[in-house]
Amino acid sequence: MFEGIAVHPPTHLVFLPVLWGLAAALAATILLRIRFNREWQLTLWTAYRIQRVWQRLSDESSRTGGTITSHFMGILTWGIAGGVYAIAQFESGLPDSNSIWQGIGDGCLFGIGTLVIRSIGAGLGGWMTLEYAAVQKGLEIDRHMRNWLLWVVTLLVFLFVIKNQGYQEEIAPFQFLCIVWWIWLILKWGRQLQIVFRSRLHFGWGIAYICTLEIGPSLILYWEILKA
Repeated sequence: MFEGIAVHPPTHLVFLPVLWGLAAALAATILLRIRFNREWQLTLWTAYRIQRVWQRLSDESSRTGGTITSHFMGILTWGIAGGVYAIAQFESGLPDSNSIWQGIGDGCLFGIGTLVIRSIGAGLGGWMTLEYAAVQKGLEIDRHMRNWLLWVVTLLVFLFVIKNQGYQEEIAPFQFLCIVWWIWLILKWGRQLQIVFRSRLHFGWGIAYICTLEIGPSLILYWEILKA
C-alpha cells in the first residue's frame, strides 16, 4: 500500500511457475513440428479437415514418438490449468510459489490419471461393442484435440500476463480457462458423435459410451472444482 493505493506485484513474477509450463508447451510444440510431421499434420487436420484424418493411408499414421509427445502435451495442459487453479485459491495475499508448483504437479498427475482411465475405458468399450477401430479413432481424435487445447490455454494465459502488468486478485484467468475447457469438450463430443455416425455404430452404444466416459466424468470434475 502506497499512500492509500495498493501496489500490485508484477503478474509475470506471480505466474512464473506457470510461465515455465508455457515454455515447456512451446518446446513440445516445436519438437512435434520438427520431428513428428505426421502427428503434426494429423493434429492440424483434426481441426479443419477431419475427413482427411479418417481417410489417411496406413503409412500416414503417427509414429510412436509423435504419439508420446502429444500425450505429454495433453498432460501439460492439465499441469498449466492446475497452476492457474492454485493461484486462484489465494483469496488474500500473494500466491506462494511452492503451492503453484504443487498445483502444476497435481494437475500433471491428474492428467496422467485421466489418460490411464480413458485408455482403460476405451478398451472396455471396444470389448463390449466389438468396435475396436471406432474406439481407437475416438482416442486418436481426443489426443489431437488436446494439442489444440494446450495451444489455446497457452495463448490465453500469455495474453493475461502481458495485458495485466500488476497482479490483482479479483482478475483471474481460471474462469476463462473453464469456459475454454467447456467449449473444447462440446467440440470433442461433437467429433465423437461424428465417429458414431461415420462408423455406423449402434446409436445407443455410442451415446452410452459418450455419456459414461466423457460427459459424466467431466460434470463430476466441474462440480468438484466448484465445491473446492
